[in-house]
Amino acid sequence: MSKKIGVSRSHKRSSGEVREEGAAVRRAGHVLLLDLPVDSACQPLSDVVEAEDAVRLLLEIPGVAAASVQVRVVGNRIEITGEKIPDFPAGETSFLCLERIFGKFQRAFEVRGSVNLGEVSARLANGILLITIPKVAERRGRERRIPVTTG
Repeated sequence: MSKKIGVSRSHKRSSGEVREEGAAVRRAGHVLLLDLPVDSACQPLSDVVEAEDAVRLLLEIPGVAAASVQVRVVGNRIEITGEKIPDFPAGETSFLCLERIFGKFQRAFEVRGSVNLGEVSARLANGILLITIPKVAERRGRERRIPVTTG
């Protein structure tokens, strides 16, 4: 299980990314994604993009089949796990150089803010896993008339 990272120390970088005690925090308007530490040898690279209607999380996982990827929402966390299977016969290959990474991978992000975690969707195309987190309409500042009843 991923542990929650405290927010007592933060360091803003020129890229807009904030580091909080070893975890990257990505801010998108009123949405905050906290990159949680996981016990995994491989962690796919990710980008976070904000649009008017959603926050999109993109993970680079080339060579991984959709059937080998699991995306779960657990509370206010999005967890991505999977495995990149070697594309060569085991034990029969002698490499001069092997730079590609194979095996299990995992990423976890805590999501805070005005989003609908019940409507998260994921799509894998061309080695990019696109996770879409729909935003909830901002409710602060909106006027709502309250009926006055008698009795």
